[in-house]
Amino acid sequence: MAEFKRRVFDQVPSHLIYIPKMKLVSREELITILQPEKITEEDIRRCGGWSRKSAIESRLVPKMLKYAILSHRWGKSEPTFQDLKSGRHKLEGAGYEKLQEFCTKAKDHGCRLAWSDTCCINKESSSELDEAIRSMYRWYHDAYICIVHLAQSQSLETLGIDEWFLRGWTLQELLAPLRMKFYGPMWTPLTQNANDKNDAAVVSALSRVTKIPPNDLCNFRPGPNRAWEKMTWAASRKTTRLEDIAYSLTGIFDISMTIAYGEGDRAFKRFMAELIQNCKEWQILVWAGGLPGCPTEPGCYDTKNEVALDMLKNRQISWWGEGRGDSDFSITKRGVQVRLLMLPASVDQSQCQSTFLSRPTGRRWASPLKKLVVQYHLFPPASTIEWSIGIVNYHDHDHADKGILKQGESYMCFLLKRFRRPGMDTVRNHWKREVTKEILTVSCANDFEKTLECVWL
Repeated sequence: MAEFKRRVFDQVPSHLIYIPKMKLVSREELITILQPEKITEEDIRRCGGWSRKSAIESRLVPKMLKYAILSHRWGKSEPTFQDLKSGRHKLEGAGYEKLQEFCTKAKDHGCRLAWSDTCCINKESSSELDEAIRSMYRWYHDAYICIVHLAQSQSLETLGIDEWFLRGWTLQELLAPLRMKFYGPMWTPLTQNANDKNDAAVVSALSRVTKIPPNDLCNFRPGPNRAWEKMTWAASRKTTRLEDIAYSLTGIFDISMTIAYGEGDRAFKRFMAELIQNCKEWQILVWAGGLPGCPTEPGCYDTKNEVALDMLKNRQISWWGEGRGDSDFSITKRGVQVRLLMLPASVDQSQCQSTFLSRPTGRRWASPLKKLVVQYHLFPPASTIEWSIGIVNYHDHDHADKGILKQGESYMCFLLKRFRRPGMDTVRNHWKREVTKEILTVSCANDFEKTLECVWL
């Protein structure tokens, strides 16, 4: 009984549908309905050579509490929590028919319990909504099976047309579950598998549509690592509420943050502050658009720059092979603090593009960089601004305070500026990252090393 209660209150959603009666039940009601006290010694013996404790904790209790979870696109007339709780079921309409079909399929998979986001969250309770948003990834992961209803796709060949693949929340609903079953518009299974994640053809089709590697589709582990790559998976996905852009990613990146609907785009700023603080890969700092100190959506990490894609996809992070870039960047009151290899730049500006050339500050070295061209961006008069190119993924030097650039290699970089203001303290007049429409790269003309500078973006 103790293990049953622990799992109910720690791991099970706050409300589930009890399929035999199509009734919404709370955690407390589960204890009464499922009657864990009726587990007998004979049940334990049937578990084979398991110890009594292991049989109860690992076999019998999980079997009693196994539930199916629904992943779908919301439609019209979806039944609400209040509808099911009060018994005022919407017996007509596509929403309730979909719920009934889902529960039928859940029962076919051996589940007496089911969960759907339309009706199993009391959205009138801020505490329950907060818990649901923060626990959603874990609930999908712990479900016995995730049943996916595709409203437009009827085969593996047509997966790409389905809007399910364009929504923000369904990304974690694809990654989190260990077992999934895909159904078409009329609830016809797309395959004859018990678990579609065990089918190489299904996984290949999902990878083709989502650009997510097959191994991640089958064995995804949440965390702040590989942050740039994960962001690209979400780049083309949309949410109805602006805040959900951030909230739908917290489980994927294992980020904990309070839920506050109504905060708008501030949610993504808070999310990024947590992610940058926990991620130690320079790629997370590489975005285009958005704001100088923070991207405003996952799409900021998408790029058509082939040189940048080659570097980013190769995962040239600091602990793979030779060191790259600063892995100790952090969030401060002044912005993102990071060490860059800084090179002064001059600008040759025309109407539709600006060409930046690194320039020497003395006679000891020649310009190591080839020109950097930024398309379709107009800047204030160059006479009022000091420009610099900040290299992000420089090579580590034997001396910790230096970085190296190598002839013939390309590097990710930022375009940085600060206004020339006579008499102003250079510490106060710190560098600001210029917003560009594309992620920037530059190639190196000759070997070069330089002392790194601490910059606040």
